[in-house]
Amino acid sequence: MLIGLLLGTLLSGYAQETDSSATAPLPDRYGGVRVSATVDTARMVVGDRHTLHIIVEPVDNAVVVFPTVKELTQGAVEALEMHIDTTRASSGSIKRLEQQITLTSFDEGIHPIGGIIVKLHTPQGIVNLAPSDSLFLNVGYVADADTTKCNLQVDEDYLDEPPTFWDVARWPLLGLLIAAVVAAIVWVILRRRSHKPVFVLPARKPVPADKRALSELETLRRKELWQKGLIKRYYTDMTDIVRRYLYNMYGIKAGEMTSRQTLRAFHGVADWSEESESLLRQLLQKADMVKFAKSTPESYEHDQAMQFAVNFVRSVAEAHRLNNPEEGGAK
Repeated sequence: MLIGLLLGTLLSGYAQETDSSATAPLPDRYGGVRVSATVDTARMVVGDRHTLHIIVEPVDNAVVVFPTVKELTQGAVEALEMHIDTTRASSGSIKRLEQQITLTSFDEGIHPIGGIIVKLHTPQGIVNLAPSDSLFLNVGYVADADTTKCNLQVDEDYLDEPPTFWDVARWPLLGLLIAAVVAAIVWVILRRRSHKPVFVLPARKPVPADKRALSELETLRRKELWQKGLIKRYYTDMTDIVRRYLYNMYGIKAGEMTSRQTLRAFHGVADWSEESESLLRQLLQKADMVKFAKSTPESYEHDQAMQFAVNFVRSVAEAHRLNNPEEGGAK
């Protein structure tokens, strides 16, 4: 029983010693080589960046392996990038190694900087070293900054700069813009009260009567009415176009007249000619035969009648230009 108690006590002590060694902090030096770490500032703003410095000195002939970015990214602390600076002695041997790591954090609070373990390769094997001091980042928002301690300075060079055109002119220009807007509003109100249009579009230049008539005749030709058997409508529409042309040119109300009355009225205009009267007579006679005598002209006669109408309009327009050069053409 006594032997059992002694064995239990020894095993318990061994277990405590083993557990204690497992949780003990790593050394910061080995054989004269020392590892230390510092950070630019322990207090930072959320999303800001600061530099962690891990220093190993003196190096001698040992091979040093610094922690990676992934190893240093722990918890709320994130490592972004790193590089290593080397300091050599006059003999050319490496005197000092410094690893610089950019750190940031996006979480408010006090966060420890973990993963700072340097591996030292020696003839006796690999030794893990870590700084003796624990490092923390105190992360806060911009609103937490103490603005009462800010040292604000005025740039004297800026005060000496001459004012720009915009510095001088912006207020007068703004005043002119406001005045223009007010004037426009008043003008619109006055126009509406007097029942006048706010915007007056320029009058359209009237289309000459001959061009309008020729355009209507061309539209009628493209409808192909007589080809579809609508012969009476074809001649009715054609003579209506010519009668409107006489009204637009000379005020002759040919739409209310018979063919004979229309020819008599046209005979008295200043632009009359025997040729134009002959064209008008042939057109009206052919149309009357179709509309009242139910005549059925040959196919070529339909095109011939259209040509009578076109030639009549052109003949009258040309005579009017010759007789009225000051007007610059037909009405």
